[in-house]
Amino acid sequence: MKNFRYINIILFTVFLSGSCSDDFLDKYPLDSVTNETYWQTEDQLKAALYPCYDGFQYELVMYPDIFGPDVEWGDLNSGLSKVPGGIHTALDGFPISSFWNYTYGHIFNCNNFLDHYDEAEVDQEVKDSYAAEAKVLRALQYFWLTSYYGDVPLVTKVISSSEAYGPRTPRAEVIGYIMDDLDWAAEKLGGEIPSGDDLGRINRWGALALKARIALQNEMWEVAAETAKEIMDNGPYALYDDYLALYRLNGDTEVNPANKEAIMFSLYAEDLRMHNLSGYICKPVDYIRFNASRRLVDAYLCTDGKPAKKGLEYYGQDNVTLSDLYTYPEQHYSDYFEERDPRMSLTLYSPGDEWPGGDDGDADVDVANPVFSLPRFAALQNNNRIGANGLTGFYFKKYNNPEIASDYNRDHTNINVIRYAEVLLIYAEAMFNIQGESLTQDQIDMTVNKLRNRVGMHPMVLSELSEWGMDLKTELHRERRVEMSLDGMGYFDILRWKNGDKLLGKAVIGPNVNVCENDLGGNPFPDNGVDEFGNIIYEKSRKEGGLRNFDPSKHYLWPVPYAERTKNENLGQNPGW
Repeated sequence: MKNFRYINIILFTVFLSGSCSDDFLDKYPLDSVTNETYWQTEDQLKAALYPCYDGFQYELVMYPDIFGPDVEWGDLNSGLSKVPGGIHTALDGFPISSFWNYTYGHIFNCNNFLDHYDEAEVDQEVKDSYAAEAKVLRALQYFWLTSYYGDVPLVTKVISSSEAYGPRTPRAEVIGYIMDDLDWAAEKLGGEIPSGDDLGRINRWGALALKARIALQNEMWEVAAETAKEIMDNGPYALYDDYLALYRLNGDTEVNPANKEAIMFSLYAEDLRMHNLSGYICKPVDYIRFNASRRLVDAYLCTDGKPAKKGLEYYGQDNVTLSDLYTYPEQHYSDYFEERDPRMSLTLYSPGDEWPGGDDGDADVDVANPVFSLPRFAALQNNNRIGANGLTGFYFKKYNNPEIASDYNRDHTNINVIRYAEVLLIYAEAMFNIQGESLTQDQIDMTVNKLRNRVGMHPMVLSELSEWGMDLKTELHRERRVEMSLDGMGYFDILRWKNGDKLLGKAVIGPNVNVCENDLGGNPFPDNGVDEFGNIIYEKSRKEGGLRNFDPSKHYLWPVPYAERTKNENLGQNPGW
């Protein structure tokens, strides 16, 4: 079933990239497959399109969540940890320079296709449908580029070296161009959910979903609302009953066709195209990479719809009614999971869960545990790697398949790019802004409450928010963070909301020190002390005398990479860098 597909990807990329080895050239002379002779049949068009789908690159889709407030990367010396800590620079290779190169590499593949596809002796309607997919994939790259860097060079064809030294194109112009592309693509693409050999390909609704996302990110509220509503009213997609399965092998659409929530996804196949996400998230040895942050834990409401604590959302506000269902300050690790939004236990490992992490943090050191009880900190476990050592004390369950977590690079779970749930939240946020920061209860019921009903969570009710001193904007933002954790939009949401000063540049924290002393026998990071709420600190912010910070005068954009500016002095630089 998975012939959409990877042997052809490899062959076509090698043929047209010019990166062949001498041995390969001996067998397949380049003059047999060139742009001048290749573009003739539909099969060739299909094969030429496959490299464009490499634009669903794992790092580009998943790593934006690491830059936001809800994921802490397991190595704080990595460039991935510098961005949310506000200590990245234009000199950083990864991710500052790498993401620029990744996206423009994928844009090249799309441009090469679009430069030549019309030469094929194929019906125009068929040719245009392939071109539409390439334009959507190119638009996604420009979404990432403009969100990170602002103004970027708009390259719409394969260019020569002499054409590569111009200035950056204003962000608004780039967005206008790709929005036109997405309109064109939506007209050319079919509306059926791709299946069989076409599984994983982009259809009309994928083009519109990306258009809605880009419109929202660029505050084009009316366009975002209208586009999202068209998908809601006329598209074939719907919420899938099993929230966790959306992030595991048993929910992949080729395994379970009942999953009609995945609008666009990066397709993986066992033994053909795989990744290591399960291992990065939780495995029975070493340090995990995707640590769930305490900020995310604190963001989950209680089952009655009230906040468990004020958190960063209502910091310093005295009029907010907190839930009586929650124990605060926490005394035991299990307290964090009592009476919380059900999505918390579907997103994070909680005490009593089947455990793929080997030895956990309980008293029987170096003995693998089949059931999770307590988090594991290396400093409290003889500094060994016989278990899933973490930084924050919390572990993601999403995208972690226990049966393959210990196998390196054997994960073939599809990775979501856009889910139908995001479309509902786009509509809610866009209408909120159109209507002067307000929503009707009916609008909440058709968006947010559909997501809550799926998991049996208390609905959002406007009268209750008012009674409890809760703010609608804050709760819409919370809903996106909770529903869409690990959907790759967490960082971009913060940039759009302009609340980086509230959520970024903060200390990396773990459980309350009382929890550590009562359940784990001590603070794993005693030299770093605790924050104002009694939470242990792994990495300090400036508030605690460390380096992590957020500067709103510069950190809403990344710097143009130094390596690119040395090649092209006309690129200029973003403010503050």
